[in-house]
Amino acid sequence: MSNICNSISSDGIAYIQWIHTVFGSCIYNSQEAVSVFLGYLTLACWLNAQLPQIITNYKNKSVEGLSLPFLVNWLLGDITNLLGGILTKQLKFQIYLAAYFCTVDLFLFFQYFYYTWFRISTIITESGEDIPVRPLSIQSFKDSILEGAKKSYTFPTRKNHSHQRLSSMVFAVLLFTFHSTSSISSSFSTSLPYHSTIHDDEMSFGGYIKSFFERNYESIGRIMAWICTVLYLTSRMPQIWKNYTRRSVEGLSVFMFIFAVLANLSYTTSIIVNPESRTNPDYFRREIPYILGSIGTLVFDGTILVQWYILRDPEHRHRRRRSKRSVSYGSDNIGYHQLPMDNENYSNRRRSGQIDGGNFV
Repeated sequence: MSNICNSISSDGIAYIQWIHTVFGSCIYNSQEAVSVFLGYLTLACWLNAQLPQIITNYKNKSVEGLSLPFLVNWLLGDITNLLGGILTKQLKFQIYLAAYFCTVDLFLFFQYFYYTWFRISTIITESGEDIPVRPLSIQSFKDSILEGAKKSYTFPTRKNHSHQRLSSMVFAVLLFTFHSTSSISSSFSTSLPYHSTIHDDEMSFGGYIKSFFERNYESIGRIMAWICTVLYLTSRMPQIWKNYTRRSVEGLSVFMFIFAVLANLSYTTSIIVNPESRTNPDYFRREIPYILGSIGTLVFDGTILVQWYILRDPEHRHRRRRSKRSVSYGSDNIGYHQLPMDNENYSNRRRSGQIDGGNFV
């Protein structure tokens, strides 16, 4: 995509320079303005999407409602989204968004591990006494991860132990992956043969990688874009499964997914109505993984919203059902209105055979 705009269009309308600077778009007509407006709406939604969950975690001092694989998938998806957007020269606002996503994801990770392992907590004994628990040191934290990774793949009898072991194993795999990658890179760069007839920059590991990316950056960008799409499409599945197995959405902020739905809708629409779609024949081929990634997640976000509606506040749903039954009883038999008792006492006495049709038996 060209970064140069004609100062005046064929219709004699000057472009808006600051919009071009921020979004990389040359704005001359209403369609272009709509695309930019939707870009703003996307920014506003995503800037607020994960903040409700961060606030919820802080208030609850817990991340019990969040699934760790969900966070891992989301972070990896945002990283590949950022790299793919840079390599395939996406719109500026797409790259800015991707960088912001990665930052917020890392903060959610910080909250997850802080409230899971490092926060000072208390244990309430059977006598009601609070016993303070010291936070894990870095060494004990590493030892707990290694211990969890060494254990056999058997399911413990207690559900909370299973959750803690799974979290430790996942994090251990991530640490091992990053450590192995850095070790391989270091050993490979130091083992390269030196030839005095060839420039050092060409023979260095960094020079080789730079040359490789310069030759294949667009293909690598497309691959990352499709990896990003797969990660986004599968990221919600662990959270959906966790909500289902817990039979609860406690600790999960519904506003995070409401904002995500709005953001994905505006994001997709902004890409579709972008003026470049009319002039660049390769535009949609380049953008299709991002469009699919945004549209596809709408299905899973919708599933989580349905789960929230069904599983939210069981006591509230129970009160509503009792209220509806009370209204139904009152409309069927006016005698019920003559009894000065609450619904719960009425139900108990009805089951004991003390009341029948509004009369004592």
